[in-house]
Amino acid sequence: MPLVLEQGMLMLDFFYRLDVITLFIIVSVIFISVSTITLLFLKRYLPQKLADQDNAVVGNVSNLVSLIYGVLAGLTALYLINNISYAADAVQREANAVVDMYRETTWLKQPMQDQLKVHLKKYIDTVIEVEWPLMRQGKNIDNQGDFIIEEVDDKLKEYNTSNQSEALLVRDMQQEIKALYDARQQRIQLSSASLNSEIWIVIILGTILMIAINYFYTVNVFMHLICIAAVALMASAMSFLLLSLDRPFQGEFVIEPVAFKSVISFIDKHGDHHTHITTEKPQ
Repeated sequence: MPLVLEQGMLMLDFFYRLDVITLFIIVSVIFISVSTITLLFLKRYLPQKLADQDNAVVGNVSNLVSLIYGVLAGLTALYLINNISYAADAVQREANAVVDMYRETTWLKQPMQDQLKVHLKKYIDTVIEVEWPLMRQGKNIDNQGDFIIEEVDDKLKEYNTSNQSEALLVRDMQQEIKALYDARQQRIQLSSASLNSEIWIVIILGTILMIAINYFYTVNVFMHLICIAAVALMASAMSFLLLSLDRPFQGEFVIEPVAFKSVISFIDKHGDHHTHITTEKPQ
């Protein structure tokens, strides 16, 4: 069983690497093809006397199964949407903490000011150039970013403040470091978050049952094929939606490092200006 689950997760990894159009086409073709072929097989080989003649009963059961499946899929989609929102919020808070610290370094004495700016720029480059590609591939992130944060924290602890204003400033920057670290850990945790295999099994079983119950209608073959294809298309659309939303940093609908790139733009635009006004802070 664990081997089967592992192979299933590897198959999901393949789907996450596809663009949305290709993914939707593949999922829809699989669902519709399997559903219609199964219906034609049953029509051909299932004895007519075994067919359920009570379409009203089948319809009631089908409605109940579809309702339960819809609630399950809807709640799952809502959970995934919330995950994406939490991940986007963590990214924004992380970027905000970096840019706030960068602004505050302009009031520190040299050479501490330039040293901290170098570390903060290095942190941003590490997030964009190293960590984001790893998250998009579903790989683990190393501790390089944590080491940079620790270096900034250590330098602030070594900084000799000359007045109360600097002491308050250093304390505020240390609070920003805590906020930066917390947001970073939340981003890393959510980068590897996805629906576990048990939930996928329940969704797959619900999808199969929702389609299979419609096989028991006794109607015209052509009309039956159209109905089965419609149900399969709806099920494939829901599966496509869950796949697209499952991992916040993978697939087509991913969270991009826009917030960090905005920080880079801010540094490039205002870095020299802030350095120039450093000596103008009231003591």
